[in-house]
Amino acid sequence: MEFERPDGRVVLVAMPEFSAWVAASDAIERCSIGDSFYLALFTGQRQTDRLAMRDESEVEGRHAFRQSKTGELVDIKEAPQLTARLNAARSRAKSIKLRLQLEAVPREFVIDEDAGQAYDENAYRHWVTTTRTLAAFGFVERDTPTAAINRALRLAEQLAAALPTLFKPFPVDDDEDKALRVRMIDSRSRALADWMNAQAVRDGNGDARAWRLQPCPSLYFINGAGELDRKHDQDLRDTCVMLLDRGGCDLLTICDITGHSYKSAQTIVKHYRARNPGRADAGIDRLVLQVRKEGMAG
Repeated sequence: MEFERPDGRVVLVAMPEFSAWVAASDAIERCSIGDSFYLALFTGQRQTDRLAMRDESEVEGRHAFRQSKTGELVDIKEAPQLTARLNAARSRAKSIKLRLQLEAVPREFVIDEDAGQAYDENAYRHWVTTTRTLAAFGFVERDTPTAAINRALRLAEQLAAALPTLFKPFPVDDDEDKALRVRMIDSRSRALADWMNAQAVRDGNGDARAWRLQPCPSLYFINGAGELDRKHDQDLRDTCVMLLDRGGCDLLTICDITGHSYKSAQTIVKHYRARNPGRADAGIDRLVLQVRKEGMAG
């Protein structure tokens, strides 16, 4: 028997969201999370590969690493933004070695600050979730890092408790009219944004100077099923594909860099290509020129 399979999750992490998430990681001295995110954005690799990633290139300015799923060695040019981040990561790794009195500096790029070695996946997921929550709800200037984390986690719990009340006026039924369903989901998105903005206004007293890190509420969103969702670490892999596509790379080039299959890269590009206003505008310009060539005046 064959059943239709729903499309996989395809979510784009916008650049302000990426920057806010990395800044939250750095603010609580979990720079390793930001290091992993930079690797994701500039190599498009899976989380498992990033946590085990070591540089196997002997050529300056290039980045070589082996994929766990395929076993293949990927050798790509290193972006200057990634180079700067990894250079800082290497310096931090030396400091961790001294602090923990390790025999040698770990070879991996992404180092757990507590253990001085590559991350255990459970510990990594914990810090990804914590830093995302902090980035979404912001870091008030008067708070210590611990207090900032506790505030963000408390607000996340309050949001979860408030959702039934927030969503009650906007029921989402799979069997209802599609246009109505979309309106209900949009209304839930506005209700979520209003709730999060209200917390930011309250805690910041309406003063932008009250924040060490401004909240980035769009890291929380309402998905196509009408449910509360959040940007994930794995979404950075899709984001890399989309940025490569928007930069003019063809699918084969994208797959050479990220290790995606041609089909999966095509699915990601197809999902988001129509949502690129710049590309759409350029397409309309080409259409206008073409219809003129075909004989339409004006």
